[in-house]
Amino acid sequence: MFEMDGAGTSRPPTDVAGSADGVTLEERGEAFVLRVTGALDLALAPKLRRLVERAQRRAPSVLVIDLTEVSFLASAGMAELVRAHRSTASIAVRVVATGRVTLRPLELTRLTDELVIVPTLAAALGHA
Repeated sequence: MFEMDGAGTSRPPTDVAGSADGVTLEERGEAFVLRVTGALDLALAPKLRRLVERAQRRAPSVLVIDLTEVSFLASAGMAELVRAHRSTASIAVRVVATGRVTLRPLELTRLTDELVIVPTLAAALGHA
């Protein structure tokens, strides 16, 4: 599992309860899971992009972006979700989103028509 710091270098993930906003990458068999915590906004979006690109180079069959722990989903974050979806022709991209904080903005912007949205990580991995 990797976590990107502000300088773009990887370091071991910190304790989720005490950590600030972040993105971690973990390998789960043929799938890679990106877990996003905190506000997915202009500050965190570049970290998400870097880890999506890292995962793409490893060519998993499935890339899951888990927004379960996201406290705010800004347009910059939504743009990175679309970029991940559009730039991975041979990789299935699934987004875990539920509730007012994450699912509602995706519905309002009609991104649910383009992205594959699932309610849980288990459901995202079960599609594989």
